[in-house]
Amino acid sequence: MAAFQWSNAELARVYAAAYLGRSARLCLANATTGLTLNSTTAQWDAAEITSQAANGYARYTFTLAAGSYDSATQRFQTPVVTASFQAGASGGGLNYDSVYLVLGNGTTWDTNIAGLWTEAPNIVLAPGQPRAYNIRFVCDDITTL
Repeated sequence: MAAFQWSNAELARVYAAAYLGRSARLCLANATTGLTLNSTTAQWDAAEITSQAANGYARYTFTLAAGSYDSATQRFQTPVVTASFQAGASGGGLNYDSVYLVLGNGTTWDTNIAGLWTEAPNIVLAPGQPRAYNIRFVCDDITTL
């Protein structure tokens, strides 16, 4: 039996219905209290490094853009979003161990985080030092019958 496949148009429709135009934010945290991928956004926001704002920390916010089907990867994908964080030139730098993604803006979408990246060991950015994370959203044909 051959594998079931989704059409390019269906992958694009699913992406548009689920993600297109949604607000998103990438945040840095120190999750030393045992937070997981399934912890709530409120719990993660409590661990966010907002106390390091004087050292240059700010959330990275963006809107999910339109994408296209990529025949090489056989998936619908958006352009890469590069989220950059930089420690201020003065101050104590930035120190964090987790990067979490929230989709939505005060809706049921953002009750839980959408994604998590754990840094081990902690990332320590010296004053003036940058760090970037590349994010791409995809709808992939992973269905088989």
